[in-house]
Amino acid sequence: MEGQITERIKKDYDRMGSSSQKVADLIMKNTATISSMTLAQLAKRSGVSLATVSRFAKDMGYQNFSQFKWALNSQVENPLAIDNEISDHDTLKTVSQKVLNANIETLTETFDLLHEEDLYAARQLIVNAKNLSFFGLGGSNIVAFDAYHRFLRVPLYVSYNSEYHMALMQASKLSKGDCAIVISHSGSNKDTINIAEILKKRDVPIIVITSTPKSALTAYGEICFFSISKSLQYRQKAFLSMTSQLAITECLYMLTAQYFGKKADETFDSLQDIINTRHK
Repeated sequence: MEGQITERIKKDYDRMGSSSQKVADLIMKNTATISSMTLAQLAKRSGVSLATVSRFAKDMGYQNFSQFKWALNSQVENPLAIDNEISDHDTLKTVSQKVLNANIETLTETFDLLHEEDLYAARQLIVNAKNLSFFGLGGSNIVAFDAYHRFLRVPLYVSYNSEYHMALMQASKLSKGDCAIVISHSGSNKDTINIAEILKKRDVPIIVITSTPKSALTAYGEICFFSISKSLQYRQKAFLSMTSQLAITECLYMLTAQYFGKKADETFDSLQDIINTRHK
């Protein structure tokens, strides 16, 4: 999801239903005062039902209206320090500052969307999986490979393939005793959806990591994590960061390593011994 709530509302506005657009309109016009409103007050002012406001908050990636309101209030109290457009006249230090600030915002907002119960449920699926398999295409392929590389260090059987047709075959061999982590920035890539459909038909539990809460991919996820992606603009071209996706997979890895404790240490040490032997 795009960084900062108001930016994300603008980006998703055209895809919203008419009732959700009424809520969005009120929030955009009265951002500073929404934090003092109750769910009922916001619904009445917007001319929509309580359920619509609750659904709006969930569609933005939050568990409930209270969490959404807290995040919106935090945005008001801590506005962006600098804009997200890189110009030809920026100094080297300024460009670096904008890049780092964007990444800091990305990680902070991604953390706000992590829920304790989801992290626990995801870890349970992972540690009990006979085969933990990673899937991602395009830029998300890099994230999937990085996660695969990390999870080789814990006592689990893990699999990954960068080639699409091989990934399809990989998905077709999994079953309900396994677990798949499917990563997609847009959540709408047809090939990724095809993989998710195969996994679903085989009753494979799916953990989805995406930047788009209302995407087609989220419907396949038993658990969904939403990755904030702060855009950096240069000459009208947006450069989307993979920082948040990498951070989410690293969180899942560390939770898994914590669960296995000494067994994870032994697996890591064994791998390191093999690598060190090669370099002697």
